[in-house]
Amino acid sequence: MEKHAFEHKNPSPAPSTNPGPAAATHGRLDLSHIAAAMLIVDARLCIVGINEACRDALTRLSGAIVEFGSALSEVPVFIETAEGDREPLEQMCRRAFLGEALFVTGHCTGARQARSMLFKLMPMSDCFGNPLLLTIAIQDFPDDAAINSHRVEHAAPAPEFVEPETETQGTTPMPPADLQRTFDLAPVGIAHVAPTGRWLRVNQYICNMLGYTREELASITYQDVTYPADLEADNALVQELLSGKRSSYVLEKRYLHKSGDTVWAYLAVMLVREDDGAPKYFIAVLSDVQWQKSVLAKAEESQARLQAVFNSLNEAVFVFNARGKVIEANSAALRLFGYQDVSESSSSVVELEKRFEVRTLDLHLLPVEEWPVCRILRGESVANSELRVLQRESGRRWIASFSGTKTTSSKGHSEFAVLTVRDVTKRHYAELALRYSEQRFRTALDHIPDAVVLYDRSLRVRYVNQAMTRLLQRPASAILGRHESELKSHPLADLRRPLLQAAINNAKLQSADFEYASPYGTRYVAASFVPLLNDKEGADEVMGIYHDYTQRKRAEENARQAALHDPLTRLPNRALLFEYAKHLLGAARRSQEKVAVLFIDLDGFKPINDLHGHETGDEILRQIAQRLKINTREEDMTFRLGGDEFLILLPRLTSHEAVKEMAQHLLQTVNRPCEVGNLSLAVSASIGISLYPDDGVETDMLIQHADAAMYYVKERGRNGFEFYVPEMSAHVERQAVIEQELKRAIKGNEFCLFYQPVVEMHTGKVVCAEALIRWPGNSASADRFVPIAEATGLIGPVGDWVLSEACEQYLAWREAGLADLPIAINVSPVQFRRHDLAEQIEATLKRYGLRGSAIQIELTETAVMDDIDRAVGVLGRLKSAGIKVSLDDFGTGYSSLNYLSRLPLNKLKIDQTFVQRIELDSAGRAITEAIIVLGRTLGLTVVAEGIESEAVFAYLRERGCQEGQGYFIRKPLSGPRFAAWMHAGAVPGRS
Repeated sequence: MEKHAFEHKNPSPAPSTNPGPAAATHGRLDLSHIAAAMLIVDARLCIVGINEACRDALTRLSGAIVEFGSALSEVPVFIETAEGDREPLEQMCRRAFLGEALFVTGHCTGARQARSMLFKLMPMSDCFGNPLLLTIAIQDFPDDAAINSHRVEHAAPAPEFVEPETETQGTTPMPPADLQRTFDLAPVGIAHVAPTGRWLRVNQYICNMLGYTREELASITYQDVTYPADLEADNALVQELLSGKRSSYVLEKRYLHKSGDTVWAYLAVMLVREDDGAPKYFIAVLSDVQWQKSVLAKAEESQARLQAVFNSLNEAVFVFNARGKVIEANSAALRLFGYQDVSESSSSVVELEKRFEVRTLDLHLLPVEEWPVCRILRGESVANSELRVLQRESGRRWIASFSGTKTTSSKGHSEFAVLTVRDVTKRHYAELALRYSEQRFRTALDHIPDAVVLYDRSLRVRYVNQAMTRLLQRPASAILGRHESELKSHPLADLRRPLLQAAINNAKLQSADFEYASPYGTRYVAASFVPLLNDKEGADEVMGIYHDYTQRKRAEENARQAALHDPLTRLPNRALLFEYAKHLLGAARRSQEKVAVLFIDLDGFKPINDLHGHETGDEILRQIAQRLKINTREEDMTFRLGGDEFLILLPRLTSHEAVKEMAQHLLQTVNRPCEVGNLSLAVSASIGISLYPDDGVETDMLIQHADAAMYYVKERGRNGFEFYVPEMSAHVERQAVIEQELKRAIKGNEFCLFYQPVVEMHTGKVVCAEALIRWPGNSASADRFVPIAEATGLIGPVGDWVLSEACEQYLAWREAGLADLPIAINVSPVQFRRHDLAEQIEATLKRYGLRGSAIQIELTETAVMDDIDRAVGVLGRLKSAGIKVSLDDFGTGYSSLNYLSRLPLNKLKIDQTFVQRIELDSAGRAITEAIIVLGRTLGLTVVAEGIESEAVFAYLRERGCQEGQGYFIRKPLSGPRFAAWMHAGAVPGRS
């Protein structure tokens, strides 16, 4: 027995229950030229094409009226299988739309008849595999050849033919008459093909399709009549059949007609094998699908016609997707909105807002969410909504009527908005002009803020509203009937005349913006002259509309001034400085004049601001700013850079002496006390000066050099001025070098700690050791590199290292027998401002397994006085963790005794400047004694720093100072040497 395996299932996806785009556009398909009974249905199973033969056949079977547009559900035709199952034609078509090519014979029953018929169902898909149409060919199947109503699906009819001869035996003898008749009556091509490709047996369908006789086909192979470009794919599938990789295959391919024309066909192939498995011959089923290609071409032609109609519409049409982006626009839309092509118009609503301004007819700015397209996308219906449109780039204005609605694609997969736009500017103003005589219209115009005047063709005034009478400062009776040339009293008269005449002559909208001087300052007016057209001679009348936008213009100017001026002092700010300096230096270059840049920084302002509050500090800044402004020349310009920094530009200088005199005068001006409430507060100034073009020709360079000179003044005592010299830049550069070296030192662990003992004054017992950072191999002292670390943000990692190193040293000393000797660590103001300082210290102690008593924290007055409430909270947490806190360098800052009593402190350290003055003057001794009394009164341990002689040590001990440190007691030592000194007795004054 032969081994037959012929079943094919097309992998196309199942069709949607809704018709696709093609189904919506193919229209009625003409099948009148096809003799065989045939119909075409779309994805909705509605008939979109049917010829007379098929209409007659289905009508005889079902008794229903079958015509274009009918649904198959209305055609009661059933196919009965040999097993007795009955399947409606409609259900069979649904299966075919799943991608199956069905060839079915069966006993068909309807309301009127029952007969044997053969159905061929072929789905047609688009280029993405989505089913579009289904073709159904129907043929009567005589009862004697119906094979007992046998039903075969997914294959061509394959009766038990007489075995064909091999290729070398020539043409196979004809089979029995009845089977040959079945073979030839099949509405598809059926052939037996040798493994080499030679045609062994063909039916008449194939001969007709290819234009060859049976004898001619018997002498050639399928390769000879395959379109060359399709041969490789066909041969590859044949090889897979022969190798056993597959049992059948289907392919849409092209054949070459004998005439040379190309024929598209749908091919299904199976392989028949011998009993031993050797290939015997192929069974091929072909279906001519050339007409399907014609249908697709017609669909594309129909789409092109629709696109042509779309672009021929006079109304602008836009299609927006659900995200508000333009996905389609016709030619009228491109012209109206000034686009070159569709791709340029593919903007989102957000991008459209940047290009267009939309207002209501009464000139209220319409927010983008109220634009017609946004309303439509929200599900609202928009009909004839008239709005004013301004194209920002070109300044073109027009009035448009918007209509549209939200809809859903035919498959329901996406929503989109269709928006139609008509330019109704002419109609709008024509209607406006026609209604001007109506009292209701006049009342409306009299209450709008815009001035409106109507001129006839001879430019005589026919109507004015109340706003226009106010603009011309005349009553309506003095204006109506007069010629435009008689209205010369207003500054706009000469400006408007050319546009007004152009609107009459050219019958086109004319618009422009004007500014003119008035007794109340400069006014800004936007004028539009709208010609009111007739059908023959152009404009009969012109309506002038004047919109005064002075307030908006002034608001914009005020906003610009606010952006360029300091809100506290009203002085120009840094932004205006660079804009002004660019013009000033350009003028100085052309006139070869000098310009001085004075960089001013206030001395002592921060402590006052911290002590008395920001309101007091702000008032001082306002007073200083006013003094600087009124004590400079009219041509000079004063700027506030921020904080307590100011800058003055002095143009047209004649000599250095003039700059010196100005700088000295400004110092005296700043030094005068500021009266704020009941307070008399004084600050001073450090002034750095650079000159154009001597010290630079660019604004940035001049400011940088003046800044360097100002810092030079601060380092040398403040309250003075200096001219810039290159050595100052070298100083700044040295600062930058130290910064880079600091980064390297942090990374390379180049620092070390030395420890200075703190002793009880009465017993000499060492109570703690203060950790002092050193940088071996670098000439920069701690006094030099620590401020740089603070200014550059490097103090954070440096402080973290100091804390960790101190903890390690504490453990090392404990192992060496120095039990419970706390180490005092200095915390800079920058470190103290860290929001997680307390948490970081506690975490470090926990990592080393230490209690809070292992370390002590020393803070300056400046650190804690920046934010007293926060300081109280942080110090309270440290104290609760067992960490003692000392207020370092007391007496040099600006602490309030009230704030001092609030702080949870343990120690008060007298600054060494006072301690070292004990032997020099009575003032030093008085201050020192007062601090000792204050500390003891507050319950704090008082520590004296900088003790360098036995006499000072004795004096402090007698005055009740509890603890002390200094070179007399011991110079700072490295960790190991400190331990050795302790083991040797730790006697103050002994090395």
